[in-house]
Amino acid sequence: MEASKADTTNARISVLENNFHVVSHNVEKLEYKIDQNYATLHSRVSELRDDLRHDFELKNDKILRKMEEHNKATCAQNKALHEKIAHIERWRWMIMGGALVVGYIIAHIKLETFI
Repeated sequence: MEASKADTTNARISVLENNFHVVSHNVEKLEYKIDQNYATLHSRVSELRDDLRHDFELKNDKILRKMEEHNKATCAQNKALHEKIAHIERWRWMIMGGALVVGYIIAHIKLETFI
């Protein structure tokens, strides 16, 4: 009976060892897949980071160009307005000077001499 128990125990140990080897092999396969997935994930994250950085730089450059264009357009518009205002001011001073001369003449001429 003890020989039978020993055989049964040895058979059970053999089955357990076989199961252990199968589980160990499955764990190794899972670890390999996890490592592959981690490498793929790391690669995708790196690519995404690089793409985002590239897009950010392109958009930043585009915004800077648009701001420079807007600045140039604003400067040109301000210059045009300045020229218009300066022209109007020149006419105003000319009219005021003419009015001053006409006023002086009217004040010093005796209207009775013309009548």
